[in-house]
Amino acid sequence: MYTAEEMLAEADGKMSSNDSTSKAVKLVPIPELKADLSNFDLWDHALGFHLEFYGLRDLVHHMKNQYKEGPLPEHFKTAVDWHRWQRHCLHAYSIIYSRATKVIVQGSMLLKGYNAMSHYCPHKLFKMIWEYKERLPNLAVIWATFRRLLVKTCRSEH
Repeated sequence: MYTAEEMLAEADGKMSSNDSTSKAVKLVPIPELKADLSNFDLWDHALGFHLEFYGLRDLVHHMKNQYKEGPLPEHFKTAVDWHRWQRHCLHAYSIIYSRATKVIVQGSMLLKGYNAMSHYCPHKLFKMIWEYKERLPNLAVIWATFRRLLVKTCRSEH
């Protein structure tokens, strides 16, 4: 089992060894995720690079496998560790959110009952974007059908 303490140690280790102004991060900019997700693969690749660089990739992708609701304070040895964990979560959340705002707003409206913003959980936010990506082809078909019906209705009225 990949424990909360192990994930924290990994993130701490990578954070302390990286200069936040490193050329590596500047050379791989994260593009803004387009509303139609046409650049999803490029966005996901750059996002993955940044999360890995800061030691946050496992926090985003594996956290919920081990902890259904995310790690709780009792999963850490000290309150200081818990607060460091929360800071790493906020950091990962900000990286994802800052380059996907259009999709987050659109996805939040379409995925009813899904609040990716609650507790600023990076895993939930990434999952919401992924679910939106999975549903987008169906939404495109629905929208095209609606437009055809609208055009047909408008033509029949004239």
